[in-house]
Amino acid sequence: MKRQMSWLDLSVWVSENRGLLVGGVIDNIYGDSTNLILRIRRSGEPLILVIRPGEAVYITARHVLRDRGEPPPIIMGFRKHLRDSRIESVEQKPCERIFIVRISRGNEEYSLIAELMPRGIVSVVDGESTVKMLTGVIRARDRVVRIGSKYQYPPSQPGICGKPEGPGYLDGIMKGYDMVRGLVIGLNIPPDVAEEILYRVGIDKGIKPSELGRETIERIIEDARIFIEETVENPDPGVITGPQDFPEGYYPYEPRSLIARGYLFKRTSSFNEAIDLYYATHPRESPGRKAEEIVRIEKSIEKLKKQVEEASKNLEGLRSILDYINNNYQAVEEILECVRRSPGSCGGDSVISIQGGNVEVTLGGARYALDTRLSMIDNYISLRKRISELERRIERGREEISRLEQEARRIYEELERRRAVEMIRSMRRMEWFERYHWLITSEGLLAIGGMDADQNEKIVRRYLKDSYIFLHADIHGGSAVILITDKEYTHRSIEEAARLASCYSRAWTAGYGSIDVFYVKGSQVSKTPPPGQYLEKGSFMIYGEKSWIKNVPLELAIGIEVLENNAPRIVVGDQSLVSKRARIWSVIVPGDTPKREAAEKIYRKWIDSNKIEREIVEAIEIEEIIKRIPGASRIIK
Repeated sequence: MKRQMSWLDLSVWVSENRGLLVGGVIDNIYGDSTNLILRIRRSGEPLILVIRPGEAVYITARHVLRDRGEPPPIIMGFRKHLRDSRIESVEQKPCERIFIVRISRGNEEYSLIAELMPRGIVSVVDGESTVKMLTGVIRARDRVVRIGSKYQYPPSQPGICGKPEGPGYLDGIMKGYDMVRGLVIGLNIPPDVAEEILYRVGIDKGIKPSELGRETIERIIEDARIFIEETVENPDPGVITGPQDFPEGYYPYEPRSLIARGYLFKRTSSFNEAIDLYYATHPRESPGRKAEEIVRIEKSIEKLKKQVEEASKNLEGLRSILDYINNNYQAVEEILECVRRSPGSCGGDSVISIQGGNVEVTLGGARYALDTRLSMIDNYISLRKRISELERRIERGREEISRLEQEARRIYEELERRRAVEMIRSMRRMEWFERYHWLITSEGLLAIGGMDADQNEKIVRRYLKDSYIFLHADIHGGSAVILITDKEYTHRSIEEAARLASCYSRAWTAGYGSIDVFYVKGSQVSKTPPPGQYLEKGSFMIYGEKSWIKNVPLELAIGIEVLENNAPRIVVGDQSLVSKRARIWSVIVPGDTPKREAAEKIYRKWIDSNKIEREIVEAIEIEEIIKRIPGASRIIK
């Protein structure tokens, strides 16, 4: 239903998200010529900004960014100009699907210009409007955009943003063969918005502009202006879903015209959330090797079918000729012998023709030439051999068609399975705490732990409050764990959080079976060392009395929790906790199997089990499992 953002969509989105983006620093750039993905560092958690040239721009909470080796050259080019730059402003070219981000880095100033109309590109231009980087070259009649050229905007279309007056705008509206096209052509109103406006004012969208009076058209224009202004100032965002409860479009207003046609409108907390949800369920597809292979197989099948069809027709004709010869063997033999002795004195009939010493049997469009050098019996045997060869060729062709159809079906099913995996993966909404070690206790409290000294430092500075619980294993080197006690809890939550502290400590790599874990209030933790002393990064001073949990086992359950829309995520903790949250799980202890090998074994066991859909397991990337394994391990359950 919806393929690209309209300029009204973009206006609402920019108004909604400008404050989130301005002041942020572009930390890194990912993607390719299809998607450009910016990680933006702010005072809080980073933002992931997705720019789809020719389609949309939105902030996503469902994309996991990872460097996968050397990025493509196009991304290296964008990184060169954008990385570590500060976003100064976020703008939209009025009433155009053009998104502009003004950035600065030191004394350098650039603009990132994203065109969201069809065949649009993303360009980086300097202060002199010279193109420094872009996702694709444009050579059109009205402009040329390439590296080193002066950037030119696409031609603007005058419209409702220009406050139309006089007879000129009416001429534009009259060019439409119905009122929707009239508003699109004459006023540059997006088609979906034009339909909605006409529905709300009670005008048939299919009526010709010439059938309406000037006063009616002027009233429609004024209603359109009011509707657009109100949508930008007070959006009512959501997604449209059909009978399958599948998002089919995102709108910054309630689309009453679609609701009247039986669609459901599900409101979202923001317009960005509606766009993110839509694209999570509509990932952009690329052909890929398997799709190309299906096309190749289908072409081979079509060619074989034509060959089999042609051979079957020939076979049918030869069989009819064979039947004729069987019924008229003596007569045919006499004609053949006559031709061999004296060609000029022999006569044929309606079936057998004689021309220049050649004997040809023609029956129902099928032709077969008898060899006058051979006896009748040898010609008969030759005809039977030809029929047998055709029968074998047809059988082999049909067998090959069947084999190719099975192969295409297998590839198609695999392709569909992979698409299902990508769909599930795209629905996965990453929570801020998943960048750390984490668990949610059986009483609903969140515990987070640093994965290294930098994260230990970060979470204590950013998240530890005086009333929260700080935990650490009784060993040098380990995760600093914070239990966020923002609701009622018992000692059970502390014990469950202690499993993070024990397993993600140096005790695991040392091969311990258990270790003591201490815990204190956040108010007892300080980064200020005593006079004359120095604290290493990730180290803290603990003041006052410590409380202890003795002999916390170094045994970690790791499993897959299935969230809404079948989106999976890895959860860890003790067995009793994980077994209640996870659809499938395993238990590991310190051992001698390297992390990656242990993760691959767990992954394979999960896939081969019948306890969870294979697509859900495959939607988990192996790196997610590796990240949750403390060190060399042994799988015990």
